[in-house]
Amino acid sequence: MLLAIEGYVLSLHVNDALRVFHQMGVVYNCLPNTFSYDYLIHGLCAQGRTNNAKQLCNEMKSKGFIPSSKSYNSLVNALALNGDIEEAVKYLWEMIEKRRTTEFITYKTVLDEICRQGRVGEAMKLLKEFQEKDILSGHAYRKLRHVLEDDYGDSVSHTRFR
Repeated sequence: MLLAIEGYVLSLHVNDALRVFHQMGVVYNCLPNTFSYDYLIHGLCAQGRTNNAKQLCNEMKSKGFIPSSKSYNSLVNALALNGDIEEAVKYLWEMIEKRRTTEFITYKTVLDEICRQGRVGEAMKLLKEFQEKDILSGHAYRKLRHVLEDDYGDSVSHTRFR
């Protein structure tokens, strides 16, 4: 069943993957595992279906599974790109707490979307918090700060974070 779910997700037929997923216990006499949840969360996020992905992520956690780094990165990025910054940041902190690997692009996407909403100071404060809590390496911190300075120029310089 996992291969069917994976195949459907990779071919962007997420509804078919969901159908197989929901029939697993009833028709196929097997239960979903972490991999089936992870594939579906990733596929739903790729289609911008963040509400469905969040529901599945919460169901997964309620069954004792911890989402993979891929699931968390997909969900955080999709939420941020949909403009749901608070929810993205919530899942980002959860991801960090669960010791899942956060990709550089995930940090960049969240910070960039906060800035796009005109909240540059808030983005810089969050970036500084990542550095202070030793979540980011010095190199990653400087790279993100420089990216934000390049993209948002004057707004970033007024925050006085160095």
